[in-house]
Amino acid sequence: MYIDIFNEVVDIMENDYAGHQDKKGWDSPDTYRESILQLNQQGHLDDYTFIKIVNDYLLDFKDPHMFFISKDESSSTNRDIGFKVRRFKDALYVTETTKETNIDTGDKIIALDGLSVNELEQKHIKELMKEAPERQRWERVIEKYNKALIEKNNNENTVLNLSLYEKEIYNPLHHAERLNSHTLLMTLTDFFSSESIEKVLKDHDLVMKNLKNLIIDVRKNRGGSDASFHQLLQHLFPAGKTSVSLDNYKMNFNITERTANLQINGLRSLYQETSNESYKQSLKDMINFFESNTGKGFVSLDNGGDFEVEGSEFPKNIVVLSDVYCGSAGDIFVDLAGRSQKVTVIGRATAGLNDYSNLINKDWNDVFSLYYPTSRMEYLDKGEKDTGIEPDIYVEWSPEHLFSDIDLKTALNFLGTK
Repeated sequence: MYIDIFNEVVDIMENDYAGHQDKKGWDSPDTYRESILQLNQQGHLDDYTFIKIVNDYLLDFKDPHMFFISKDESSSTNRDIGFKVRRFKDALYVTETTKETNIDTGDKIIALDGLSVNELEQKHIKELMKEAPERQRWERVIEKYNKALIEKNNNENTVLNLSLYEKEIYNPLHHAERLNSHTLLMTLTDFFSSESIEKVLKDHDLVMKNLKNLIIDVRKNRGGSDASFHQLLQHLFPAGKTSVSLDNYKMNFNITERTANLQINGLRSLYQETSNESYKQSLKDMINFFESNTGKGFVSLDNGGDFEVEGSEFPKNIVVLSDVYCGSAGDIFVDLAGRSQKVTVIGRATAGLNDYSNLINKDWNDVFSLYYPTSRMEYLDKGEKDTGIEPDIYVEWSPEHLFSDIDLKTALNFLGTK
């Protein structure tokens, strides 16, 4: 079973993936295929190990916008180290704990199995994708080791035996709260559904109509569909009509038969689940697009040019909080929002995931799911790359962020001057 699934993953990556032409010859599937066969013969191959091998193979394509996971989020194979870290200088600071109880927020990892963070960075260039330290993702690297040397908050050193735990199930957050009489904080952790955002806006409709300051926190936004946040745009732009160019989002879809079928089925499911008429029309247009172009390979989606936003006087001032954990549709939201004269982006650059985007998932036996990009941006032909949307006001991440929301304080200080 495992080898058959892996062979199909390879086929998808070498034919259906939107970057397959740009990255032809980058992958070395035989190396991973041999590991799968050998481990299977030895009786050492299980679902978790297989998922790790496939994700290591996907690293060959140097694209963070794809992943291979357990289809059931609550599956015992869906495991991680039980905490999250972020790098600052020569240490990895624990930013959040979930299942691991022997480590605390603020503790810092200074070595793994005797290797310093700088040594580990050189060893795991592939996994870390040569990102700047504050943008590096270390959790998968830590999974490969047995012991972590920890410097505790009291400066004492201890050794943590690393373990794997069932992952915490993701709980989306679409919420707004008053910070003071003239400031509303809206937190959006994804753009998967238009209904949840619509509810937040409806619940605060009267507030929005005469609001001075709005802060939108998308620092941990997982993306989704840009159609889901379309209803927010009217609040982001000033009163009157504003023309917004989408020329930098011209893209081509690689519409193989397999990808077309997956896209159509996925879009039809979304169509059935939503009641928002504008969103339904967008989904219907995309279904027609894939149906009429099935099997044609790369086809341009006519999504360039300008579109008009009818803005509003309120909120008067808007801050968008951004970070590297905001990606995909989150990248696009920060980009579009930042074009408004009412909006100031504060924090750090977004993930920058949209060179290859519009992910679709291929499932196997309700056990595994491969998410891979199906569209390619035309700007790649000019040698341009998506490196994330830069903030207007950059705030360096530091361990101080673990105990105080420095970004939010910066936003409130900034708005206090408006």
